[in-house]
Amino acid sequence: MKPTIGDLEAPARRDQHEGEGATRGTSRMEAFADGVFAIAFTLPVFNIVLPGDGRGGSLLARDLWLIWPHYAGYVLASAIIGLYWVHHHFSGAIYRTTGHWFLIATVIFLASIGFIAFPARVFSDNIADPAARASAAQFLVIALAAVSLAWLLKWSVGRSRGQVDSRLDLAYVDRLNRRYQYMALWNVSAALLSLVVWQVGLGMAAAGLLFKIVPPETPRYRTEAPAIEGEE
Repeated sequence: MKPTIGDLEAPARRDQHEGEGATRGTSRMEAFADGVFAIAFTLPVFNIVLPGDGRGGSLLARDLWLIWPHYAGYVLASAIIGLYWVHHHFSGAIYRTTGHWFLIATVIFLASIGFIAFPARVFSDNIADPAARASAAQFLVIALAAVSLAWLLKWSVGRSRGQVDSRLDLAYVDRLNRRYQYMALWNVSAALLSLVVWQVGLGMAAAGLLFKIVPPETPRYRTEAPAIEGEE
């Protein structure tokens, strides 16, 4: 039986999803996720090591330039983590409740976010080494594919377990689903291609990351859109 307008507008219940424990709102999940993102965003700066051996003086400028791979690693990690946070912030308006399996999928995604700074550093530290450049690029592209798959897992579990706001227009949810599926497929294809021609795989992964600059579609609702005030 299709839900009525009154059902869609009714507040979520703690017993709404059987087998999930107590269903709750998204506020605590969002607070935890924001904390993980904040730490992950901050940590890459600690990988920038002071240059030289304390000589300072006229050699300082040269020493600062020589550690440019550290700067590149910081910028790369910040771009990846920052863009994913932007979309995670958006998705907070898409989910209405949380449940056991959705939280586990969210933890898997956040674990991938916490890890991504490491392959970004490996790539930046080895970008000037012809012997290691290919392996470093492949490691980064595969890690980006893992993050994309973790994002799709979180979305798919949330959608299948009823965590996605039921007031959203079904066609809109389908479009969002296809977007996430295509992005995961794109990044997995990039990872596979990187094993053959690493430059192509890296270029595809970079294009997929830059695509996240494009803002997502504004949510469409079957009923009146919920007000921002009083948001849980």
